[in-house]
Amino acid sequence: MRTPNVPESYLRHPTSTLLATPGSVRVLRELLESEAPLPVRALAQRTRLSAQTVRNTLAGLQEGGMVEELGEGRSRLYRVDVGHPLYLPLGTLFQAEAERFDTVVEGLATAARNLTPAPLGMWIYGSVARGEDAPEGDMEVALVAADEEVETPVTRLREMLSPLQDVQRVWISVVGLSPSEVRRLAGKEDRWWKGATDPHLLVFGKGPDELAQELERPARPRGRFRG
Repeated sequence: MRTPNVPESYLRHPTSTLLATPGSVRVLRELLESEAPLPVRALAQRTRLSAQTVRNTLAGLQEGGMVEELGEGRSRLYRVDVGHPLYLPLGTLFQAEAERFDTVVEGLATAARNLTPAPLGMWIYGSVARGEDAPEGDMEVALVAADEEVETPVTRLREMLSPLQDVQRVWISVVGLSPSEVRRLAGKEDRWWKGATDPHLLVFGKGPDELAQELERPARPRGRFRG
């Protein structure tokens, strides 16, 4: 998408400039969420932008009066100007953004808790876990069933997640795994398993590494051996 060529009033529509680029949105988000001023280096790490891009972004935000600079030279720190008229509205916007994701994750966890029997584990993987998902993408979720029967809990989970998807405008793709499949995939260092576990965001139960270690051990005998 190209930047519009026709200029727009900053006084009347300041967000068109303040939120004009992904870089400005990322930097503002981090500054609004931080309780302390941040240096360029920390902002670059948190936003996954180059230091120069962060500097350029900060310069634009300073021009708009949204960000203020503290200190000099290499000790320069940056923070959002709490006196800016848009400080609270923008803070509310980013808070709503975070709360939406938390609502989706909690909805997943609630659905998992309501499955009978309870699954051994559930986690988010793929582009969402990596922070690289696009608007048209889906949230990939792995569900490890309590036994070898996987189809029933996966079908039930998809049914329970339908209202959540409609309200939050998110598409959730569920992959079911049995305990034996976890043992097999983790044991041979399967490429799909690696992509579905590293990185991951744990939602319910045990994570993939813990499950793989636990399931590879033989079950203990229930009773005493008799001679």
